[in-house]
Amino acid sequence: MPLTFFKIFLPAVSLACAMLGLYLIALWLGVETVSWLFLLGFPAIAGFIIMWFRPPNTFKTFGASLAWLIGTMWLAVALSLISGLEGMICVAMALFPIIIGTLIGGLLYLLVLRWRGRAQTRLMAVTLPLLALGLLDLAPVPPQTYAISNTVLIDAPPALVFEMLKTIPDIAPDEVPTRASHLLGVPKPTQAIWEERFEGAIRHSYWGDGVRFDERITAFEQDRRIAWDFEFPEGWIEEGIEDPHITVGGRYFDVLSGEYRVEDLGAKTRLTLTTWTYDSSRLGRYAEFWHVFFFDDFHETILTVVKSRSEARASSVTGALTAEF
Repeated sequence: MPLTFFKIFLPAVSLACAMLGLYLIALWLGVETVSWLFLLGFPAIAGFIIMWFRPPNTFKTFGASLAWLIGTMWLAVALSLISGLEGMICVAMALFPIIIGTLIGGLLYLLVLRWRGRAQTRLMAVTLPLLALGLLDLAPVPPQTYAISNTVLIDAPPALVFEMLKTIPDIAPDEVPTRASHLLGVPKPTQAIWEERFEGAIRHSYWGDGVRFDERITAFEQDRRIAWDFEFPEGWIEEGIEDPHITVGGRYFDVLSGEYRVEDLGAKTRLTLTTWTYDSSRLGRYAEFWHVFFFDDFHETILTVVKSRSEARASSVTGALTAEF
């Protein structure tokens, strides 16, 4: 055990700490971390360094070398979580590029070994992939606005469903199924309060104890449609929940507006919830995936509560009418 500790585990921890040190230096220098050059390039450099400094006379097979490479990078990621340098949301969003970049770095190391003695070829093997990533970041990618919609069918009349949308009080934790976003630290909704004001209606939304934002109503069609613009006041979210690199209303990301649509299908009511989001990260489809991932979860959470409460209310009303007759 002591031999294994000093020969393998201690070097792995040392390299993981070194990777965190390099990351902190990059942050201090103001390097743009939300870019393909950084998301793939930094792990590639880290992967190359990890392989370069692997313990001598160990990990001689391809599988063992891969385990050393990925294991050390995983250790660096774990240390970033334990130290509070990064949160679960940030790690989850960056994990795929980290793994791919790390593997690229390991491959570059193998190519450098293969072309030992051919200095020019070795230099090209290292620099060309990083140059390609830099060119990828230079490609014109205009800002995107995404419309994310989810629909549910409810066994209740449209008027009842519509009334349920305005104020949703006292949402119990067990009333909301635990979804992937909740495992990453996003709280569950606790209530939504509708307030009528002289200048117009506003809906206050509360998620857990640490999240509060407003929905300023911009359109209202009785029993058919409610639309709003999101407003995020100062201190709207507790520190540690939001990804510090991609904040709402920040450089790369914003939540713009939302809408409920209620449609009478006769025996059922169709309820559609849509949110419009903004993205200028230049990460293309990868950024779109995360927009959809989180807002699918948000929508399904709300729609589940509205559906269960509407159907329970409709059932109780039907039961009461049946009892009268």
